[in-house]
Amino acid sequence: MLPQIDYTPLTHPTEPPARTDATAFAVSRLAATNGWEYFTHAVAQELPGVVFRQPNGQPRFSQRAVNIVRIPGAPVIEIGDSFYTEVAVGNQFTQQWGYVAVHLGVALPSVTVEAASNRTHAALPSTPEGAVSDDRRAGVVVEAAPGTEPIVDALLTSEITAALADAQYPLDAELTGPWLFLYAPRSLSTDDPASWEHLLRTVDLFVQRVREVVPTNSAVVSAPSGSSASSTPPPSAHTVSSIAPMQPRGSRVNGTRVRWYLLAVFGAMALAGGAALLFGGR
Repeated sequence: MLPQIDYTPLTHPTEPPARTDATAFAVSRLAATNGWEYFTHAVAQELPGVVFRQPNGQPRFSQRAVNIVRIPGAPVIEIGDSFYTEVAVGNQFTQQWGYVAVHLGVALPSVTVEAASNRTHAALPSTPEGAVSDDRRAGVVVEAAPGTEPIVDALLTSEITAALADAQYPLDAELTGPWLFLYAPRSLSTDDPASWEHLLRTVDLFVQRVREVVPTNSAVVSAPSGSSASSTPPPSAHTVSSIAPMQPRGSRVNGTRVRWYLLAVFGAMALAGGAALLFGGR
């Protein structure tokens, strides 16, 4: 269980200094008030989640993160807003994912859980290789590696899936190796205290359930070092080769955004062609 958190910097904010980002100022004060670490930014993060790495293990193009908070304890919890760049139809798009990273210390099956509302807006860029979609649970879609269904069913309680499918603050989840990740296609390192409360409650639900389902002496994995989020941790801390294989979704990533872009391009071309025909004949 997380200790009592003081949300005063968010509920009673202080005016930031001139030319200071208000959200970054609020988040840094939240961290300082509660004895957490705060980092303005990081590049080339070694975390193994689908938001940070391609299915072949390579980092995503121009991957970086801002407003990173690290909460000490067992386990350590890291929260931030991650960005990477992808190329589609000859143009570059910046993808934003708020994230939570938790090193649980035990081996877990490879599974992604997406809130239906998040999936409509922006699907996670990768899923477990060979996974089959399971939409039996209200508000979420589960994609798990074959053969892991029993433990996945045990881990995903109705309380956890309800927290992920929350109408106001929906979250996606990824379990891979010793890691738990929570994602959202929006900022999670924010100045909204209700968002933080929901986020940390969901982390706590997952951590407690993992401890109930997976014995602490089974396949224990070394916890990451205490190096800062803005520095590169040792390879043993964020190993990528040991996680289950993932498969890309290709054009399914933010497909709505790409479709709107193409519609805008073709619409502009049609208008230009119509104008040329109308005025060119005069």
